[in-house]
Amino acid sequence: MNTQVTKTRRTSSGDFVPQNAGAFMQFAGTLLAYITPARATTWNIPAPTLAETKKLVDTFVDIQQNLGASPSPAEIRKRNDAQKAATRSLRYLIQSYLRRKSFITNAELVAMGIPPIDTIRTPHIDVPEMVDFDFRPAPPGSVIVDFWQSAVAHSKAKPRGYEGAVFIWQIADEQPKELHNYHHHTMVGRRPHRFTFEEHERGKQVWFRAAWQNARGHIGEFSAAQSTFIG
Repeated sequence: MNTQVTKTRRTSSGDFVPQNAGAFMQFAGTLLAYITPARATTWNIPAPTLAETKKLVDTFVDIQQNLGASPSPAEIRKRNDAQKAATRSLRYLIQSYLRRKSFITNAELVAMGIPPIDTIRTPHIDVPEMVDFDFRPAPPGSVIVDFWQSAVAHSKAKPRGYEGAVFIWQIADEQPKELHNYHHHTMVGRRPHRFTFEEHERGKQVWFRAAWQNARGHIGEFSAAQSTFIG
């Protein structure tokens, strides 16, 4: 077990999510198989969040398993794009619902292939910066969000070495009380970003929160909630 943890910590750029397609498929399968419906309920993982991650992983697995012996460049790109999407969703699941739950033990994390939580935090995994954002006029059926580093007024650059901002959102008449009450999320790398909604969702109130994610997949503290109405 100790050997497995050591290997996990030494992946590229300190990121424990494997980059190799075969290793990633095994990692994702092991992790998702461990999250049984009972554990998902106990750990307060929203069903839509888990379902979205499983869907993205299944899409990647289907492409990976159906690659021929000599795949074309286009097929490789399709597989890589699917793996990136699945990786982003897995990172969000891990950082927001697995490594932040004090009642999930280190033994359970290791069983899922996730490094145990250090008892002493080290600066290289901290994400101290905060996200600030507001809304811009948007076409019907959408919301446009502009965002920047808090305390750096309308800077066009995301913090150095960061992938972007993770936005979570939920359509609700009242502000969701907890992070797990936000059932939708996406990684946003460029500003501003347009969120699109279904026709039946127009006119409804939608709540957003955001946090920076660094290149290692670590997510910082989420901002205060803000809301707007879908045009």
